[in-house]
Amino acid sequence: MFVASTAHLLMLVPLALAAAVVLARQQQRIAVLERETRGMRRGLLDLESLFEQAPLGMAVFDAEGRFVRINRLLAEINGVPADDHIGRPLRELVPGVADVSEAAFRQAMETRKPVVGLVIDGVTAAQPERRRTWRLDVHPVFGRGRDVLGVSVAVEDITEQQRLAAALRDSERRERRRVAELEGVMEATPVAVFLAHDRQCHQVTVNAAGRRLLRLGPGESPSVTGPGIRAFDVYADGNPVAPDRLPLQRAAATGVETRGAELAIRFADGHVMQVVMHAVPLRDEGGRVRGAAAAFVVAGDGGDGGRMGGA
Repeated sequence: MFVASTAHLLMLVPLALAAAVVLARQQQRIAVLERETRGMRRGLLDLESLFEQAPLGMAVFDAEGRFVRINRLLAEINGVPADDHIGRPLRELVPGVADVSEAAFRQAMETRKPVVGLVIDGVTAAQPERRRTWRLDVHPVFGRGRDVLGVSVAVEDITEQQRLAAALRDSERRERRRVAELEGVMEATPVAVFLAHDRQCHQVTVNAAGRRLLRLGPGESPSVTGPGIRAFDVYADGNPVAPDRLPLQRAAATGVETRGAELAIRFADGHVMQVVMHAVPLRDEGGRVRGAAAAFVVAGDGGDGGRMGGA
């Protein structure tokens, strides 16, 4: 029977310590690897959850254009169970969008750059009677050696967005046509017409008849409260009318409608033009006053040859 001497024991102590250190390091490495593995598993679970619950249709294709992965939403869009996609080409399952989609797949793989914002339309087995529109983003998928293994695809159904955009464009065209028609009528009418675009009547549009009757030149405003040089004054019953009491200004400021206001417009040369004016407030969709419209017709010349105050 071997009996260790003190000398032998002293020789074994460093070896035991070294073995303990190595074992401790191995245990640390194992613990780190286990933590990293758990982290990777959590990351994979998060990615799986994101892939499945994403508000976009998502899929991965191999280099031959066959489905490798597909999420629930895209499977529903295609009208085919998710498991039935795997290993099958897009053309076999959704032939209506295959030509454009496969061309984008090839472009992404050949150029090694994403193809984003591609808009396509077609039908799928989910709704064969209804044509829909989708937006595709196609990204190349790289391996460790930077080889292109296939593509990932994100699909967004934009059918409703496209419908609303088309409806908005139609509405804008109708509004532009309506505005052009109203402007044409406004310019053609022999009655002086004014549109105040704000409640202070700083910005006022006047038609051709109004410019002619008021003798307005370039840069001159038809509004007594607007910018520019005004070449006339306004009277009622022989008395000057304060700017805020004129029909257009009152309608814009207070929302009060005026009908049949008899006014006299006196020009710098003393000529007087008698007019009858109407003014109504303009309101927005919420019923709030946003401006006013006014019009006048010439009633006749003032007395004394169309001059006021002996001028």
